[in-house]
Order: sequence, then structure tokens, then C-alpha cells
Amino acid sequence: MDLLLISATRLEAEPLHAAAAWQALDSPWGELYRSQLYHQTVLLAHLGVGKVNTAAGLALLIDRYAPSRVIQFGIGGAYLGSGLSVAQAAIAAREIHLDSGVQEADGWHGMSELGFPLVDKGQPMYNLIPTDQRLSHALVDATGLPLVTFGTSETVTGDFALARALQERFDVAVESMEGAAAAQVCLALGAPFAELRGISNIVGERDKAAWDIPAACAAACQSLMQYIRNT
Repeated sequence: MDLLLISATRLEAEPLHAAAAWQALDSPWGELYRSQLYHQTVLLAHLGVGKVNTAAGLALLIDRYAPSRVIQFGIGGAYLGSGLSVAQAAIAAREIHLDSGVQEADGWHGMSELGFPLVDKGQPMYNLIPTDQRLSHALVDATGLPLVTFGTSETVTGDFALARALQERFDVAVESMEGAAAAQVCLALGAPFAELRGISNIVGERDKAAWDIPAACAAACQSLMQYIRNT
């Protein structure tokens, strides 16, 4: 199987579902569909929210289908200072586990300080997990989207002061709840991985009236279809 697309929820993929006829498949985790998009056979999976759902579902799909490319897509929040705004989309240059570590009285310490790599493929990887640069740059070339640092937190950041502290600590531009888990699984299993997200909100803003989830979903899916059409 050539291309595997994954999202946390079906909502994030509704523009894709509307663009083609999808065949529902038996899935080891979540929902799974197959279709032809621009002469490419594509698998589309909705694995559930959070790192555990993403990691478990993605590992099972890679084992069963051995995709040559995995692209995660959906919505995310943009940090102030990132240069991104609501209804834009962006591509991950790398992923960071924002909350893997220990919080002590003197501050936060990441996995490298604890001495526990999260994955080791000839080189130990701690909080920062690389995406596949060839695939990520192919997405950039096809869409013209910015390539920025993404971060993953199991807890949505709902406070502007905390958002500022995270942005300063990691120099991160986009936050979601799944990306670093997908990047880690793909790195461990040897599947090229890239990530594309539409911006639904500014990180720290908890007033949903200021969010635009439909526009973020549309931006992500339209960019993804542009890539598929041009490859």
C-alpha cells in the first residue's frame, strides 16, 4: 500500500470524505477506509484522540499494510509568535513531546536529562522526534506551506502564560495531541512520516467562539489533496 493518511477524528477529514467514494474496511483500531484519489490508492484512518490511540492504531496499520508514506493531518493550535494564524495550514519540520519529562521545584526537565531515550534507531531520540525530511519537503514543494516545529501535549494548553512558557522553552509553532506519537512510531518502524495541520485556534485561547475548526479542517484537507494531485 502506497499512502496512509491518519487523523484523530473523522471531523478533521470530512472534506476528504466529500471528495471521493470511500470503501469502509475492517480495522484493527478506529475507522479505516480505502479510495482512489488522483489515480493513487489511499488508505484513510481515524485512530482517536491522543498519543495512545495514535501509537497503537498506527503501529497496527503499518504492520498490516506496510505503507511507503504516512501523513498525519488534522487541526492544531498556533503559538503566539509563530507567524501563523487561524485557517492557515503548516507542515511539521520536527515533532516534540512537550510533556514527557519531570516537573520539579527548580523547573522542568526533559527525557535527555532523565537518561531515557524514547526511541533509539542508531541514535537516541529524547523529546525531539524528526519527521521524514524528503516527504516533508515534498509536501512543502506541492503546497507552498511553511515548515515549522510542531509540539504534542496530552493536555491542551488553555492559558496564555503557560503557552508563552512552552513556546519559549521549545521554540514551537504548532500544538496538537498526537503528532509526536505518530512520528515516534514511524521512526521506530521505518515508515516515512510527515504531518500537516490546519490552524483552528491560538494556543492558550479557551473561548471556542474564537476558534474556527471547519476552516482549519478545510485548509488541511485542501492542502493534502493538492499534494496527492501533484505527486
